[in-house]
Parts: sequence; structure tokens; C-alpha cells
Amino acid sequence: MTTAAIYVRVSTTRQADADLSLPDQVAQCRRYCEQHGWTVIEVFTEAGASALDEDRPVFQEMIDKAKQPDHPFDYLVVHSLSRFSRDALHSEFYVRQLRKVGVELISITQDIGQDASGEFIRKVLNVFDEHQSRETAKHVHRAMLENARQGFWNGSRPPFGYGTEVKERRGTREKKVLVINDEEAGIIRVIFGLAIGADSRPMGVKAIATYLNERGITRRGHRFSTGSVYDLLTSTTYHGKHHFNRTDTRNGRPRPASQWIAFAVPAIIDEQTFNTVQALLQSRSPKRVAPRIVNGPTLLAGVARCGYCGAGLVLNTGKGGAYRYYCCSRKMREGAMACQGMRIRMDRLDEIVVDEIATRVLAPGRMNTLLDTYVKSTAERSDQTKDRLARLRLSHKEAEAAITRLLTLVEKGLMDPDDPSLRERLVGLKLRRDELAAKVVDLSKRASNDQSSITPEKIKRLSGLLHDKLHNGSPELKQAYARLVVQQVTVKGREIRIKGSKAVLARAASNDLGNNPPAVLSFVRGWYAQGESNPCLRRERAPS
Repeated sequence: MTTAAIYVRVSTTRQADADLSLPDQVAQCRRYCEQHGWTVIEVFTEAGASALDEDRPVFQEMIDKAKQPDHPFDYLVVHSLSRFSRDALHSEFYVRQLRKVGVELISITQDIGQDASGEFIRKVLNVFDEHQSRETAKHVHRAMLENARQGFWNGSRPPFGYGTEVKERRGTREKKVLVINDEEAGIIRVIFGLAIGADSRPMGVKAIATYLNERGITRRGHRFSTGSVYDLLTSTTYHGKHHFNRTDTRNGRPRPASQWIAFAVPAIIDEQTFNTVQALLQSRSPKRVAPRIVNGPTLLAGVARCGYCGAGLVLNTGKGGAYRYYCCSRKMREGAMACQGMRIRMDRLDEIVVDEIATRVLAPGRMNTLLDTYVKSTAERSDQTKDRLARLRLSHKEAEAAITRLLTLVEKGLMDPDDPSLRERLVGLKLRRDELAAKVVDLSKRASNDQSSITPEKIKRLSGLLHDKLHNGSPELKQAYARLVVQQVTVKGREIRIKGSKAVLARAASNDLGNNPPAVLSFVRGWYAQGESNPCLRRERAPS
């Protein structure tokens, strides 16, 4: 008995869903087999797979079965050679594999024979099929690019946070656009909120993934991973700019940025939030700072300095790790001859600093006096404030101009859009622009005597909040709130000097922090998670 298998294929899922081509191919192939007296033992159906791709699951399954020792079929029947493959090299490779196990490929619409002439004709047809397929793909891709330029969605699954709807019809074609999916968009806002620390300390991608998974929040049925969270946080789509044509769908490789098509979509978060998140992600990058520095917040990380040489104090552990000390980084790096800096136990120095803040700043009436003096001096220096405001506005314009110049260089081809430093520079400039804009707004308010918004009630609320968080808060919150009071702690012998900024306190009181902590210092390059030292030191003074 002569046996045969049938292989049928369509290129797109839309063709498969229409259910027109596949049944017709099967019916014609069955009739051909019946006419030749062959018994069809299996039909292999491939829906939505390109013939230029050899990694088709059903296709590979069919080839594997043909190679089995029991020799399941003698002929492989296809409607046309283009159904088998549109790549001349792949086609020839698999035809030879089939012949090695005694299986002949038969096209029912192309009777070319099995002799030398038939071999020549088959190879020519394969070359024509490949050329036609690539030409078709080129025209389809060009149409998709134009569709994206007009702001329409090209039919793939929309990004998480979005759905699609039909905006207009052109003949039989539906033109779709992205629309916000309220449920998924809520998750996106939560993720960005966690990343910037909207309600607590800013979280990294791993902490965010853990937070979401612990609460059963999924990404369309799948658990979040660090990779998926990172992809969401770095997608410009969420602040309203989607890029089409970023990846070559045939090989999965990224395309140059110059070939991307950008179009506007509904924004889920604002651009300032997006830029802030990019800066935080860059600052935590293991390529720039060791992860151990970002983890395990230390109260005086980045602000404690050696009073002898000015180097930063770094952490070191005592024997067995039972105690942790602040030590002069220069002395640890270069030896005792470099600096006479001392060791002080971390808990002791932290306790001294917090107690001094509570006594010198948070004591009843003390903060009122500090801020009242600051507000009055600010009013007296109104001319200086105006000059500073003018400088800030000029710096803001310069940042905007720098962004424009960078983008112009890319458009003119003078800068490689794939340069890894380009994205970092753009993010840095945009973050500086946004920070300057915020300072302009803040200073403008103060220039118009808006400091009257610092009321006794707000000062009392801020004082109570600082006192509670510095004594009872988690290490992360202690570090965050300490930054409102402490800019630098200098340790020299038995003397500790604590410096702070009235301006920062005034801004916190004016903005009425409530229960939202300030921005957290994520890390400083000169700060390493190691240790410190011990002596009982004389307390000096609080912020001036």
C-alpha cells in the first residue's frame, strides 16, 4: 500500500480564521491522492506561519515523522511548492532530507516530474517563490509603516495597559487606534508610583515584581518578573509616544532608532514621571554602582564625612559582623598614614545625630524660630531671588536647547541613534529640565511672597512627622526624612558638626508633606556597605 501525508499552510492567522484556504487545500490534495491510489494517513495543518521561516512547529513535526524508522508515508503532498517553503535554500535542504528516507515531495498544481529537468524547474520555482514572498513582504511592511505614521495600530496585540478600537473604515479595512484599558492602566500607574516612591521609598524592579506577585496582580495572566517590570518602566508608550518598527519580526533583532516610527497614543502617566523613573533606573544600574550600595539604607549614607581629610565615611563591620562602624574611606583605602580618621559605631553616631535634631530643630518653638527667620530673610532678599529666578529660567532654556541640539544631530545623521550614551544623555537632560522647571515654579511662588503659606499648623505638623519618622520609622523612612534636616555630618576627634538647610525645611513646610516622605537618596559613589567606629563624642550643633 502506497501512503501519503498532506501538508497545508496559510501565512496569517486572519486567513486561518477565515477558514477558506486550508479546507480547499486539503480537499484538492485528497482528490489528487485518491486519483493516484494513495492512502492519506495524516494531514499536517499549519495556520499563520510564514514559509520563509523553517522553525514552523507543525512543519518540523512532519519532517521528524518522515524520518522515523517505520517509514510512515511515501509521499508528502502539497498544493504548491510555495506551501512547503518560500526559501530556496531551506526548500532544497528539506527536500534532500526527505529523499534520504525515501519520501518524495509532490506539488499537485506543478507537475514537474522527478528527473533532472524536473529538478531544475523545481529549483527555479523555489527562487521565484522566494523573490515573490520577499517583494510582497516589502510592500506590506511599507504599508504598515505608513499606517503607523498616520497614527493607526497595525494589528498586533496591544501593549499592556491598552486595547484597540475601530476609528474609521476605508473600504473593507478597519483602521484601529490604541485606547486605554482602565483596569490594566491602573496597574501601570501603580508600577510607576512604586518606582518613584509616591507613597514610600522608591522601589527597584525586583521589589516591584515581588510586591505585585504577592498581591496576585498579573500581566494578562502571567506573573511579573524583573524583566517584564523593566520593560514597562522603560516604554515611552506610557507617556504618550509609541514606536513602531523597533524590531525585525523575522529574526527578532532590534532595528536602528532611525527606522522607528513614532506616533502619539493616549498617555497613562506624564512625561515628568517617566523621566524621573529613567533617572532612578540609571542610578541603580549595576554597571554604574554595585547593587549592595543601593540595598540596605543607612541613615547617614552619603552625608557623613571625615573631619580630617574630607573623605566620605564608609561602613565596615566588626568581628563576626555584630557591630557596624563608620570609617574614613581614605584611611581604609590608603592606610593609617593617609589620614588619622577614626572609627565610630554606626548606631552611636546615628543616635547622636537624631538626638541633636530632636533637641536643636524639633524642640517646641525652635522650628518656628528657624523658619520665621528664613521667611523674613527671604523677603529681604527679594532682589537676589529675582536674579536667581532669571538664572534658573536661563538654565531651563539651555537644557531645552541642549535636548533640541541632540535630536537635531540624530536627525542629520551626525550622531548614531544606537549610541548607548545617547539615551542616558537625553534622560539626564530631560530630568534636569524638569527639575529646573520645578525650581522656577517654587521660586516664583516665593518671589511673590507665597512663603506666607508656611503656617504654624504646617510647621507643627512637619515637626511631629519628623520626630515620629526619625525615631520610629523604618530605616528607609529615617533616611528619607533625615535628608530634610541633614546635609552633612562631619566627624573630627570628639567633635561632630551637623549642617542642614533652612530652605529645604521651608519648602517641606510650605508643601505640607503630610504622610508622604521626601525623595530618598538611593546611593552615592563614595559610599560602600562596610562599617564604622565607636568613641563617645561631644555633641556640637544642629542645622544653621
